[in-house]
Amino acid sequence: MRRSTLGIALLLLMAIGLGFWIYPNASHFQTPPYKTEKPLNYLSKVAAGPEGSTVVIGDSRQEIVRMSSEGSIEELIRQTAGNGSRHDFTELAVSADGTIYVLDTILDGYGLYVQEERIVSYAPGDTFGTLLYTYKGSGTNKRVGLIKGLQVEGNNIYFYINEDTNVKLYQLSASGGNPEQTLAFTLPPDRYLSEIVGYKPDQIYYSTKRGAIFKVKADGSSEISYPLEGMDRTRKNFPEGLLLDENGRIYFIDRLVNAVTSMNAADSTDLTTVVDEAALQAAAPAAESLEIMDLTLDPAGRLELILGDSKVVINGSNNSAQVTTKLTYDRSTIITGWLTWLGAAALLIILLLLVRLFYVHVLNRRISLFFKQVFAIVPILIIAMILLSNFIYNSFSSKMEEEMQKQLSLLARNGQNIINGDQLNRLTSPYDYMSEDYQTIRSKMNFLFESEDPATRKGLYSSLYRYENGEIFIMMDDDDGVNMYKPFPINELNRLVVENGEVVTDQWEDATGKWLYAIGPIYDSSNKIVGVYETGRDFNVLSQSNQTIYKNIMLNIGLISVALIILVLAVTYYLLSSLRKLRKSVMEMANGNWDVRVNIRSQDEVGDLGEQFNRMAIHIRTYIKDITSFSEASHRFVPQQIFKYLGKKGITDIHLGDQVQQNMTVMVANIRSFHHLSKQLSPKQNFDFMNAFLKRFSPFVRTEEGLISKYLGAGFMALFPARNEDALRAAVSIRRELVSYNESLKSSGFAPVDLGMAIHKGPLMLGIVGEEQRMEGNVISDDVNITATLERMSDTMGASILVTRTFFEQLRAPERFRFRQLGRVRIEGKDEPIELIDVYEGDSDMERSLKDRTKVLFEKGIMLCQEGRFFDARETFIEVIKINRFDKAAKLYFYLCDEYYQKGSTEGWNGTLAV
Repeated sequence: MRRSTLGIALLLLMAIGLGFWIYPNASHFQTPPYKTEKPLNYLSKVAAGPEGSTVVIGDSRQEIVRMSSEGSIEELIRQTAGNGSRHDFTELAVSADGTIYVLDTILDGYGLYVQEERIVSYAPGDTFGTLLYTYKGSGTNKRVGLIKGLQVEGNNIYFYINEDTNVKLYQLSASGGNPEQTLAFTLPPDRYLSEIVGYKPDQIYYSTKRGAIFKVKADGSSEISYPLEGMDRTRKNFPEGLLLDENGRIYFIDRLVNAVTSMNAADSTDLTTVVDEAALQAAAPAAESLEIMDLTLDPAGRLELILGDSKVVINGSNNSAQVTTKLTYDRSTIITGWLTWLGAAALLIILLLLVRLFYVHVLNRRISLFFKQVFAIVPILIIAMILLSNFIYNSFSSKMEEEMQKQLSLLARNGQNIINGDQLNRLTSPYDYMSEDYQTIRSKMNFLFESEDPATRKGLYSSLYRYENGEIFIMMDDDDGVNMYKPFPINELNRLVVENGEVVTDQWEDATGKWLYAIGPIYDSSNKIVGVYETGRDFNVLSQSNQTIYKNIMLNIGLISVALIILVLAVTYYLLSSLRKLRKSVMEMANGNWDVRVNIRSQDEVGDLGEQFNRMAIHIRTYIKDITSFSEASHRFVPQQIFKYLGKKGITDIHLGDQVQQNMTVMVANIRSFHHLSKQLSPKQNFDFMNAFLKRFSPFVRTEEGLISKYLGAGFMALFPARNEDALRAAVSIRRELVSYNESLKSSGFAPVDLGMAIHKGPLMLGIVGEEQRMEGNVISDDVNITATLERMSDTMGASILVTRTFFEQLRAPERFRFRQLGRVRIEGKDEPIELIDVYEGDSDMERSLKDRTKVLFEKGIMLCQEGRFFDARETFIEVIKINRFDKAAKLYFYLCDEYYQKGSTEGWNGTLAV
């Protein structure tokens, strides 16, 4: 007990240690350890880091990845779900020491309105982050907030807050605290801030929603820098992704043509296209989308671009490009991942060992019936409730999504009746942003949601597209980060809208999230399709809403389950009270109190058991009285080996009723057709013949450590408690000895005899039976009866040694014996068929040779017969009989297959042979 206690304590300490090690590395369970690559997907922002590293925002604004120049993952930061809200990474900056600064935008429960903006820092190796600053806006901005232009220089963080037409620059220490306002300026009339870059006086540039870039002068006034008169640009060449380098050049994405353009920021000269879409196509031909999401410059001055699913590094000469679509985990991460998974497996093994040690050494392999009931019923209830919960949730979720599709389709169809196509035609460039027509259309789009909650609109959004000259442009969107006249790709679905006027519903996933949407056409006064109206809902938020519903369903059903479990346990405990009384009485009887009596009042099976227990106690008392008066013991007819198995020293310790249950091999051997021979002999000759026969063959049983349990007149039954091979070796030896025995019979004028032998293994009761004046060892078992029946069948099956597969499969080296399969046989009184095997190792040389030659063919016929292919089986057995005309089993199966082929099999026949 002391050693087991030490073992439990040691395993417990190991489990605790592994738990403390696994907990901080639990993030490795999100990725299988064998997965060494991570594809880039749904990228939105990029920033250059120190030592050639790059930091990107990906997975629909849900993760930050720091990658090396070789494309390995140095750090992976995942968003954590808020309480009923959605968190998005929307801005990004990296300091010289590698610290990542991000803008964490918190949206409402439907992923539409900005509730809060946070600036968070992540030092190298820190995946939890440190909150530096929190800003609560008005709650009316959609998907992007009022904080813009996040930048870092040294130990200071710079950012702008745009409220109406006022823009304020703040400086925040990298360690946090209150930000200090360092600059403020006012936007020009009818100008609306889109992006802003720079923080030094006279080096601040911003773009507006009307598609222009302005410079903030030292006095706080603004002057336009792009586009200027004479530039080969139009108002549709919308600038996005502003980037100001150390040399005073400003880079931006020309959204109309999907190209990167740069110019001298100070005087707007040297306007140059750095990378166009053709160059991108050549650099990244396998990219799903060539749309440039963001850009940055690495320390070497090379331009780094991110597309939706790849990073492209443009060399200075623009003659080559480096494309990264997949990242590899570094060696330490892979090793840690494997160690984490292996640690979890080791922890599971240790917990299982703890349970086993507790069960063996503390509970002494004994568990109360009450707890067995608990372990049986409670899991069934829990599984049933979980299945019920999932069924309810899946039905509700599917119905909810279907209803949402119908609602969105209806809203998209209504859009064509509310939005004026002629007004849409008058919006010809981003310069028309917030024009009279723009605001009229916007107000009518909002009219579609007047019946919804004005604060949240239940997450519904709307977008408007212009269809012009075979192209589609975004005009209005419920995302303040999307600018007007942004090109939108034409696909199969929106082509159905602009060409056929259909209303289409589907799902869409991009760098901003996953959406459930519907689109419909917009017509002008000439009934021409001039636009597309889209309405939808954030699918991720819908999934979160469904998850909340699922949790509520699980909670309610969980409470019901707990109540049911408590009720079941209470009822079980009450019902087991009668069994506890019976158990107490049985234990008293086991301790020698034979006069015990149980009093059970319940009128059920337990009550019947109690009554029978009392009757059993009376019989036991009577039986014990008879045994104690039994005065004469004899072992004359009891095999001496029985004493060993009964745990007795000698015959004086034997009592009537001594018994033991063991798993033994049983062999039955009988002289076939002995009654014909017996008629030719006198009674004395019969006894002499049998005694000579048993004297000749019994030693083979003892040689193999077997014992003869009883004589059967014309044979015997033997038991082999040690090895299974013992019985088979004895049987083979007997069969071989039978040849010389028959020669001696022939010389004495007797006809030769044949032996039928069967072997089977199973549990049996070995004990002493009889009465006061006569006792003998006996074996009681259904398997003994089966063996005797099989011996009688052996002649019909043409087998000298007939064994069951149950016995044969337990041999350590069955290949040492010649054998063939005889198929399944149904025995009268047994529900399940028994599979038989013919061991012909002891047959004559001729019989062994013939069976060797036909074994494969014979077993093929057995298989065909069991499959119901009676014609093929019949023909196969004919071939066997042609080779071995003495094969009784082949003839038996031939007649069976011929009958079934001619007349059809009997109803319910399952491939078994009835003999």
